[in-house]
Amino acid sequence: MRIVSTPFRRILVTLLWCVIGAMPVWALPGEQEGQAKVIHIKGSDTLIKALKEWARIYQEKNPDIRVEVTAGGSGNGIAALINRHVEIASSSRLLREREILLLSRKQSRLVPAPHVVARDAVSVIVHPDNPINGLSLHQLTEIYSKANRSLTWNDFGVKVPECPDQKILPINRKNNSGTYVFFRQTIFEKREHFDPQMLSVDATDNLVNLVGQMPCAIGYVGMAFVTNAVKTLCISKDQESNAPCVPPTTASAVDQAYPLARSLYLYTLGEPRPEVMKFLEWVRGPEGREILTRSGYIPPP
Repeated sequence: MRIVSTPFRRILVTLLWCVIGAMPVWALPGEQEGQAKVIHIKGSDTLIKALKEWARIYQEKNPDIRVEVTAGGSGNGIAALINRHVEIASSSRLLREREILLLSRKQSRLVPAPHVVARDAVSVIVHPDNPINGLSLHQLTEIYSKANRSLTWNDFGVKVPECPDQKILPINRKNNSGTYVFFRQTIFEKREHFDPQMLSVDATDNLVNLVGQMPCAIGYVGMAFVTNAVKTLCISKDQESNAPCVPPTTASAVDQAYPLARSLYLYTLGEPRPEVMKFLEWVRGPEGREILTRSGYIPPP
């Protein structure tokens, strides 16, 4: 067996520490001196447009701060926060019970703090040529339920041009999406589920593009992502009682008259670092609210 000389061992140890020192340390935000002025945010696809604008403008005004933003879905953002990989999780839903339990096991001394940064109206969208104008929550349940795979647009009293068999094509989000969770909880009872055979997409933009290209399709997205390529529907709470069909607007989202209105959140754990708290205060202040409005979102009351 070859013996490594002491001087050579010292060189190896020095090289090893150099390699370790060069490794990224973003996995432990705020705990490493070299990353003290980096704010890591991960999560909701719904909030990504506003977050990117907030990050861009805040960095211009504060050159000593870097705000790194990634999407991936509310579920992934919350998981990253629980594991201390980020300091802020963006989410389009509240924490689930199992996430709170996991947090209590992993970070028992840290309490999750939800910061409401926007209001939203989850918009039900169809192809522009679809003559339907509104649906009830009950009808959405029928369309997205695994028990109704043979529904057609004729069942809802319309005939859609360029939709050969009139069969409804519901498009869903992936289950790591906060919008997916919110939509499911709103239209279904606890034991009901989406049709597992339906088409699911990762990104909100992709869903909008698909609905705009497929006359038979229907989908749901945050209102900031609605474009002229699709048509939004008004939604009524109860078809049987002739409840009014409410469109997704700023007013109906704020007063919650729209059945699919919700809040959007930035989550932190415990007492954030001063840099993080300052950023959150700016986001919720006048300038942050103005940027939010320009990006197509609704500032919270």
